[in-house]
Amino acid sequence: MTREENTAKLAQLRSETEALVKDYNDAIQNGKFEDASKADKAMTEKINEYTATVRDMCFEDCKNTDNPMLTAVTTLSFVTIGVKDEQKGDDKVPVRAIVDKERQIDLLKLHKYCGSIGANENWSSIAQKMNFLLTAQKAVDLGIDPKAVNDSYAMSEIAREFDMGKNPTSKTNLLKTLQTVITAMLGEQYKATSHDVNFLMSVYSKKNRKALTVTCANHRYFRNYLAEVCHRIVTGKTYELDFKTKKDN
Repeated sequence: MTREENTAKLAQLRSETEALVKDYNDAIQNGKFEDASKADKAMTEKINEYTATVRDMCFEDCKNTDNPMLTAVTTLSFVTIGVKDEQKGDDKVPVRAIVDKERQIDLLKLHKYCGSIGANENWSSIAQKMNFLLTAQKAVDLGIDPKAVNDSYAMSEIAREFDMGKNPTSKTNLLKTLQTVITAMLGEQYKATSHDVNFLMSVYSKKNRKALTVTCANHRYFRNYLAEVCHRIVTGKTYELDFKTKKDN
């Protein structure tokens, strides 16, 4: 389909989704929950089709540039639609509305769409190796035997065989390790900093619901974090910190 045809398709899908949202709200407010469920299912299908269409348009735009990887990390995301429920009125009846939502570009899907992107076609496997190394180091940091990580971690054979040097996750070598991945993605002219390392280590792992358990990033999330690092590098932006602020008296 041409871009004009895809644009027209998006407009049609949004219009159809808006009609389904109206049907859904009417059904909820009149207690017709089976009708609401049908509208919700149809709505989800329309939104998924909208997202797939706008994603492919984004991928095509990236593919048609001299450097799809650079274009993707500079753009970072595309806008699709979703729905949001809010409780309104004295009876707090849920009312659904369409909202715009940003979706980060999946670099691996773009890689497959284009045939190959990046300065090194094996960038994804190199990123996997760094992810593995950070996970093994996290085990050591928590007093856990890293053998289970070493023996069973899921990654490609290219990743498993890639050499990142001696002590790649030490404090003195971590920037060099990150730079290896950034170079594979963008090329040698793009340089990571200690701030990029600190950002990556800040978002890399999180508390699991299970007591005394930490969850490390899977490969998809890790690629997304790396894309944000690349975005900062190519745009010159700075990191931000979100925290609870005190209220004025």
